[in-house]
Amino acid sequence: MNSQEVGKPDVLKREVAIINFLRGRPEGVGAREIYDEVTIRLGDTISRPAYYKLLGRLVAVGKIEEVDEPGTRRYLLPQQLHATNRLTLDDVYEMLPFIKSTESMARAVEAQQYFLQHRDTIIRRAAQALCNEPAVELFLRWIHDLVVAIIFDLINFQAIEEEGPHIGKAVLADSSMEHRLRAQCDALRELLYRQLSIPHSVVNLPEWDGPHGLKVTSSFIYYPDELRDVLERRVFGVGERRTVLGSVNVQPDALKAASKELIISGSDGSFHAGTLGIRTAQGYIEDESFVITFNNSVVYERSSERLEEQRGAKKFLHSAPVTRETLDDPTYKGMVLAPFMFPTLTESDYEHMVRAATDVVQMRVDDDIFNGRARDLATGEQIMAPRVHIRDGTITPQERYFNHYYRMDPYGDIVREGIQHTRNILQRIVTARGAPQIYAGAVKSTQIRLFSRLINWYIAQGSKQTLGEAIEPNWDRSRAEFISDIDVMTNLFASLPDRGQKDGFWVSCVVLRQFASLTDFFDTPVDDESDWFPALCRHRLNALDAYERFGGGFLPYHALISEDDLANDSYVYLLERADYASFYVGHTGGIPAPKIPRYEFLCSLRSTPTPRAEEHVEHTIQQLVTALLTCHLTPDRDHNFLSKLSLVKMIPFVVYQAHEFAKVLGKRLESDFKSAVVKRLADRRKQRIDDRDAVVNPISVQRYLQRFSSALQGPDEIDGDR
Repeated sequence: MNSQEVGKPDVLKREVAIINFLRGRPEGVGAREIYDEVTIRLGDTISRPAYYKLLGRLVAVGKIEEVDEPGTRRYLLPQQLHATNRLTLDDVYEMLPFIKSTESMARAVEAQQYFLQHRDTIIRRAAQALCNEPAVELFLRWIHDLVVAIIFDLINFQAIEEEGPHIGKAVLADSSMEHRLRAQCDALRELLYRQLSIPHSVVNLPEWDGPHGLKVTSSFIYYPDELRDVLERRVFGVGERRTVLGSVNVQPDALKAASKELIISGSDGSFHAGTLGIRTAQGYIEDESFVITFNNSVVYERSSERLEEQRGAKKFLHSAPVTRETLDDPTYKGMVLAPFMFPTLTESDYEHMVRAATDVVQMRVDDDIFNGRARDLATGEQIMAPRVHIRDGTITPQERYFNHYYRMDPYGDIVREGIQHTRNILQRIVTARGAPQIYAGAVKSTQIRLFSRLINWYIAQGSKQTLGEAIEPNWDRSRAEFISDIDVMTNLFASLPDRGQKDGFWVSCVVLRQFASLTDFFDTPVDDESDWFPALCRHRLNALDAYERFGGGFLPYHALISEDDLANDSYVYLLERADYASFYVGHTGGIPAPKIPRYEFLCSLRSTPTPRAEEHVEHTIQQLVTALLTCHLTPDRDHNFLSKLSLVKMIPFVVYQAHEFAKVLGKRLESDFKSAVVKRLADRRKQRIDDRDAVVNPISVQRYLQRFSSALQGPDEIDGDR
């Protein structure tokens, strides 16, 4: 029987009561007195040992301190903790499932204001301290604290009263404790398996619920020494001391050489939409099913001085041909989409395909430019492959779940093409004889909260070990946890002193995750992270077995191909080789500081010894910083749809130029492809429609996004990297 069943206060109320009591006793109090006073205030009847377990947990998570003196043990609040700290919620993650989107938006704005309010004090002290914190050690301490918090709560959740009126009952196993354990479990699993690609052999933390869940098993595998070894291959600090934050400088000779020979390109994938109106005797008819999406993408390449000496100063642009024939060419499928073109897809599947197609159209030009196949849009001459290519948006394929990849329909076709383009780019990187080209992304908007959670923990608790006391023990994590990584890192870098010389930037440590962590295989244990073929073979055999047992049906892609073909399949290739590294560059400052993107780059470091992997990451960061200094940065105000605020984001100039040219080509795309779309509609209706009787009416951004969002609700949504 739990504490709810005996009708007493839940765990959170008991913990808040303990903290409130200690606020009035700054000198500290013994455990017996805490128990006597708090149980009277609450009318509580559980045993003293149960309260001792709560005290142990509060000490473990840094809410109170334990002082051992000869003959006595006292509990007190951290010295800087004051009465304005809201402690009714132990962890913001248990609130997230119950918050409506409008409230989430309000809390995100409040968190941004909270950070800005403290930028010149608390945030600055944190940024300065992080310049001296070894990155791997800090991540290890953070994960350890999260593990310890779960262990204490598990012990308390399972504790059975051995004395008092509730003997034999689990008096701390109430709904608030279970909510907290479930939230802590979900948050730690997200960090371990989605964001850091930690093997299950090192930390095997199951979900809370289910027949094999933590609620049932009550224990999990955790090897801290092995975790340290893995983190050395997942987290790469800055400089010789491998710190969380640091400065990367480029020597004048290197900058001069880069201007002379460094070729840098950027790409942008854009889409716009409208409803197709058909003029009839009664006027215009707009049918919601006739929302047409136009996708196009452009590469802009910045020539080096040496290239300009040979070819002259010019802008190199590459895109798919904007002609009517393109619509019917399978090579360019996905540039124009309307629901009536795909009658076999559900509304949700169609909208997923639209998102994938926008991404794949951009990946085509990325693949072309990176592998030296691109040709100039105006002259047709071949464009030289760049040393650094920066894509607008994440470099991870937007649709990468295996259950999408194996579909045998137009949606699956688009997903497989995107995976193939990524493989083409990665193969170019892997097979390079010397230092490979760099395929990078500038992600201007993301919902990932890795650095924000780390920084909030560090300010409130994690800095105590190295600084002697926490930077701000009263840091209000119930507000601060709602801030995004981009906002946190923008504030951190803006709080650091201006470097003065324009020869580098402040940068963050690099965090690497593997392709499997971005897919539905994130929670699949494998014996060797470089050998996913046996796991895919099992999926293939299961599909074939089901086909035989149920007497037919539609076989998925991986069951239609042979086992030998599966061994060489692009999805298996990415599972076994593709690593995605992300970090931040502090090209910001002032109040308010322009937001910075998250930078990513594609690599393959699994079979690389740790020292060489560190060298590769360091060299790549140096090259990217050099590229940013060479091509320069520019403010972007074009991606702030639906915002009443004038937010400025600093992005690489080559990306900005690609976006500007993509807008121009988008207008041509709509004009040239309208007649082809009308012809397809007329064929479907078996009637004649004159081009002059058809118009594309613009659809509002809000209306389109609402329609888009409603169709994309479900468990397949991964993250908000786009």
